[in-house]
Amino acid sequence: MYLQKTSGRRPCAAITAALLAAIQLSAAETPAQPQTKKQTQPQKQTQQKPAAPASTAAADIPEVVITATMTDTESWRTASSVTVIDRKKIEENQYRFAVDALRNVPGMAIATPGVPGNVATVMTRGTTTKDTALMIDGRPLPANLAGSFNLETMALDNVERIEVLRGPAASLYGGRTMGGVINIITRSGKGLEKPRTTVFAETGSYGTIREGISSLGAIGKMDWGFEASRTDMQGQRINSRFSQTNMSGKAGYQFTDSLRFDLDARHYTANAGDPRTTDINDPDNHLLTEFWSISPRLVWNTTSKWTQSLTFSHSQFRQVATGYNDPPFFLPNNRTSSRTDFIEYKSVIQMMDKWTLTAGAWFQDQKISRYNDTAQMIDISQAQTNFALFLQSQAELFKGFNLINGIRYDKYSDFDNAFTWRSGVSYMVPRVNTVLHANYGTAYTPPTPQDLTPVFGGNPALVNPERSRGYEAGIMQPLFKNKLSLRATFFRNDLSNTYQYPPPAFIPMAIGSATTQGLESGLDWNPCAMFGLNLSYTYLDAYDNTNMARLVRRPRHSISGGIRFQPVKDVTFNLNALYVIDREDYDPITFAQIDQKDYLSVRLSANWRVNEHLDLFARVENLLGQPYYEIPGYPVMSTGAYAGLRLRF
Repeated sequence: MYLQKTSGRRPCAAITAALLAAIQLSAAETPAQPQTKKQTQPQKQTQQKPAAPASTAAADIPEVVITATMTDTESWRTASSVTVIDRKKIEENQYRFAVDALRNVPGMAIATPGVPGNVATVMTRGTTTKDTALMIDGRPLPANLAGSFNLETMALDNVERIEVLRGPAASLYGGRTMGGVINIITRSGKGLEKPRTTVFAETGSYGTIREGISSLGAIGKMDWGFEASRTDMQGQRINSRFSQTNMSGKAGYQFTDSLRFDLDARHYTANAGDPRTTDINDPDNHLLTEFWSISPRLVWNTTSKWTQSLTFSHSQFRQVATGYNDPPFFLPNNRTSSRTDFIEYKSVIQMMDKWTLTAGAWFQDQKISRYNDTAQMIDISQAQTNFALFLQSQAELFKGFNLINGIRYDKYSDFDNAFTWRSGVSYMVPRVNTVLHANYGTAYTPPTPQDLTPVFGGNPALVNPERSRGYEAGIMQPLFKNKLSLRATFFRNDLSNTYQYPPPAFIPMAIGSATTQGLESGLDWNPCAMFGLNLSYTYLDAYDNTNMARLVRRPRHSISGGIRFQPVKDVTFNLNALYVIDREDYDPITFAQIDQKDYLSVRLSANWRVNEHLDLFARVENLLGQPYYEIPGYPVMSTGAYAGLRLRF
């Protein structure tokens, strides 16, 4: 919840020696490691504000987030659980796609088929993928047939930070937020004194080649932030080739001190092989996806205490599936397309110095269709509209005590309407700076096109959304001038009208009610500038109350952590690990729900800022080479080593 600035290296001498020994031991055990010793990347990446000098004494810098309240708010005041993955973390850990960055978020479980570019499962606090909304700069990304958002193809080359809000968020963002919200905030050149251009190239295992270019800058009243990148991978399994071309950017113009215009645009195409399970190893299945969007936004300050904004977004998505000639009826060759229009008006009024009201309205219209090439017919055609009004109050009733309340009403064309609310409180205890917070909120997830269409065994008459009541209560304690921070949060979601897709038919089956509850805990330790440690532990109990069985694919125990080590200036090592324990899933042959093997995933990255213009970097993924399955039948790739360079102008 705080960022630290520290100085001094001598107190870390013992830590340095121990960590060097650990890295040497890892290198001895991993054949691919020598490839990473000579190439490293920068500690610093383009930031809108320069970092403080190394001599600055330790200071408290409150972390400001947007997603929890729709306004810039110090994280501890939001009464919510928010994890921030900033640009520095993205660069130091060399995260290339959103799924890579999200794996170590407390309370969030990621499962992929092990083949690049294939659909990723995201489970926040035990909820399903369709229960966590994905946004880009506060604009909701349209969902696909199953209600997910193709995070596996979301490149991070032009991303400034990712904010992950855990817990019910429907009072602000409407449906598909029983688990929370992922808000991807892109980079901007606003405030830069001169333009910056960056070119990068990377190569590595499994025929991986990546290259890209980005530009940030401002001239007069205009600013911009653009990037373009290309990724090609041969993959490890048969038919696991992946290629993607990605372009995105935004331009801004400050007409007057009180009036600003922004334009966001993005486009990508991705082609991924889909061999499916190791028992099938299909050599022909391919998925071609394409997405583009354009979104203007107008922001104006009516007065010094009243800000309004108007946002419009138009997006289109298409997917072409070819080579699917096997018997399962839900995998024919097909062409799926969707068109989404979104309009939001938002008003933020500072009623008093410590009281802010946020109100707004939005309208979303989506049309999804699918042409079945195998049957030569349109087998899915749906159009849905959603209109909503929302209101939120943020107030500091007395010093350190914050109260947040919000309500929202959603009206749907095809489903039952929904009324949701949230109430949260946070308090910072004087002198000791202990932060206490509690939060309660209702949320819901409307049926997806997959839930409704008979093609997938869905029910066209399904109009009652899944609903949840979510609770959380937590504590955060900074120690030793914020060099050490301890945290723990208990959470619980009571779900109703929910359902699963059990094998072998994989058609919706109502399970009535379910409960997900657990504990997120962790620590952050930054004793000096050259060393940092973070550790998180999540306990999760996700249970189908109707059938008295565990919900599949949710690990009961997740332990993640990382060590950051900077032995000399401009050289940084990061060692991250994720240990997943005790989960159940369906056997790909018998379809029985059985225990799955625990797994440990380790990632090592090295970064060297040679000078202000050149960075070298390298990393090793799956460092231990452990064969494991995040989804039964789909093995992850073995140890891979990657290296590259970045040029700045």
